[in-house]
Amino acid sequence: MPSRPLSRILYVEDEVDIQRIARLALERFGKFTVEVVGDPLQAMEAIAAFGPDLVLLDWMMPGMDGPTLFRRIKEDERTRHLPVVFMTAKASGAELAELKSLGAAGTISKPFAPKELPEQLRAIWAALPD
Repeated sequence: MPSRPLSRILYVEDEVDIQRIARLALERFGKFTVEVVGDPLQAMEAIAAFGPDLVLLDWMMPGMDGPTLFRRIKEDERTRHLPVVFMTAKASGAELAELKSLGAAGTISKPFAPKELPEQLRAIWAALPD
């Protein structure tokens, strides 16, 4: 378990309605500081500017899918330490297992329960090594 509490979350999601629901849930119910990026091509810049504790990442997005962005995060010396959690309705068990083996911190299924989302992320955070 990390020595500090989860506080700052960067959410990369292209669907505006899902962005709004997740942001509301994370800020209101979780009391997190949240930054949302709608374009995965801008995510690396947003990580540098915002300094998140954790990245919440959609699987399917235009321009660059979640797994590709995940690999970029893990290949970059400045960001490889960041835990990445996928939110998806589409990925197969084999795909999720592969990403987990590559270092994904966890997955959350869509549709998600907004009131449960903060606790799901806290549980994943608590299971991380320090």
